[in-house]
Amino acid sequence: MAGSRGIAKFRGEQLDNAILRDRHFDAAHKIEEDKINIQWHDHREILEDTKIDVWVQVNSLDITSGAYSVDVTSHILNPVISTGVTVEGTVLDVNVELRKNGTSDFPYIDTDGDRVYGKLRYDSGTSKFFLDFYSIVGGSEAAYTFSNAATADFKYATRTNLSAIPVSAIISGGSGLVADAVDATAYMNLIQLMKDIYGGSGTLDNDGNANLGVSLVQQIADAEEARASGDQAILNDLGSTAANKGASLLGVVADANYTGLTVQAVLSNLAARIKGQEDMNNGLSTREADTTNGYFEAGNFTTAEGRINDLETAVDNNLSRIDEKDTVQDNRLTKLESENDEHAFEAVGGETSIGLPSGKKAKPKTLRVVLRGAIQAPVLNYSVNTDAQNNITGIEFGTGEIVAGDIVHMWWKNA
Repeated sequence: MAGSRGIAKFRGEQLDNAILRDRHFDAAHKIEEDKINIQWHDHREILEDTKIDVWVQVNSLDITSGAYSVDVTSHILNPVISTGVTVEGTVLDVNVELRKNGTSDFPYIDTDGDRVYGKLRYDSGTSKFFLDFYSIVGGSEAAYTFSNAATADFKYATRTNLSAIPVSAIISGGSGLVADAVDATAYMNLIQLMKDIYGGSGTLDNDGNANLGVSLVQQIADAEEARASGDQAILNDLGSTAANKGASLLGVVADANYTGLTVQAVLSNLAARIKGQEDMNNGLSTREADTTNGYFEAGNFTTAEGRINDLETAVDNNLSRIDEKDTVQDNRLTKLESENDEHAFEAVGGETSIGLPSGKKAKPKTLRVVLRGAIQAPVLNYSVNTDAQNNITGIEFGTGEIVAGDIVHMWWKNA
């Protein structure tokens, strides 16, 4: 009877809860990680809560002669100031080590042999960081002034956490300044880069998953494609002849010389004005028949300018012929227009002759003389003086006939 049921088997449901212990597992056959739900992020928060100070090194700081302080705001990677051991940021209460640029670790030495060091100072009024220089003088700290210009390397302390600290921070950020120490490529620069990408609300979660829905590379590619499409759409609109397209899209400066405020409106206005000028000048280059007086002959002069030149030539030719024929007549007309003349003379007493004004000559028998309001008769009351052409040049009175105050009025026709 005892062997009729076979070997007894142990079933899983026969195990009580919470009875397995570490001793139940074989050390040679450990449980794989994919069987255990480990909260790795919780362990990372422990690292983030553990703060650590690391050195940040800055190379090639220019110091001018006479400087006892330098503005280093642009070199400070984290503008937040650490106000306690649990607050990340730039640490102000740790001395800043200095070395001569390009040396292994050679310090600046003051006049009595003490090492020159620096201290970071934050000016809340200007929101700037300054590196002030000091050395020990007579056992006490005193401000140090560089007597000559210098180029220095320096390192200052920044407070971060074990989660973000670079792998080489402790060994590279030891007691001395070294090449490749924690510098612009360190933790604070990663924060700056993250803020530039994600904005002020971004975080460094370091979980290996992308925080952006679309990668920056894809965003740039999409932006370039959208810009190319937009540019082509603009070109298509500008090249279109459809309504509200093409030149009608481009504005112009308001001007009294045309109407419209788009290129299309201005072009239409100017085209209409040009067409009007063409219509007005239509046929100007052609004369179908000679003029009645024969001065202007029929012909096709090709352009308006050609016809104008023909008109000018005809006028010039005919005017020159008129000038040649009528030179004497022109002279006569000029003489007729200036023929009548007159002259009044007031005697001072004792004059016996009165001449016509200089350059004046009277035609024979055209001179009339009035003395004391009475017309004088030639020959009887006076005689005339003449030139070789018998033109009158003046008159003669008898002695004593003219007294002071007498007015002699003469008028004549010019020779």
